Amino acid sequence: MARQVFGRCPPFTAARLTTNTLRLLGVRIGTASVFWGMPDLAGEGDVCSRLRIGTYCGFNVRTYFELANEITIGDHVAVGQDVMFLTRGYDSSNPAQRGGATISAPIEIGNGAWLGARVTVMPGVKIGPGSVIGASVVVSKDVPANMLVMGTRTISLAKWR
Repeated sequence: MARQVFGRCPPFTAARLTTNTLRLLGVRIGTASVFWGMPDLAGEGDVCSRLRIGTYCGFNVRTYFELANEITIGDHVAVGQDVMFLTRGYDSSNPAQRGGATISAPIEIGNGAWLGARVTVMPGVKIGPGSVIGASVVVSKDVPANMLVMGTRTISLAKWR
């Protein structure tokens, strides 16, 4: 229903109203966090209760949350457009059927992280505080604190400065 109401609004308008509507639906969102477009919340059951967002976070347009498991986002996190958080995957251990049984794992994003445009965060990933994930990166493994990940390279931000 929220998508029908806010889907007609141009991007970057009614941001506070969109965020407050998500709060009313049961998403735990800290103060001063904002969505600049209605995100997609996918999954079964009460998906809103599985999403926790800290304070002073900003989410650009077309954010997608696949909520088969919990997603926890810390404080001061910046999320670019078209970012996907995927908590569900498939057991690929059987060579006769690589898309086997459904599995899920939670996602955690640390305080102060920045996810560039079109980043995809896979199930079970933890992104450490202060890390920067460059545009179009698929994050399939944990990222330590204060790391810059872009393309196929991982660089400590302490060394990068």
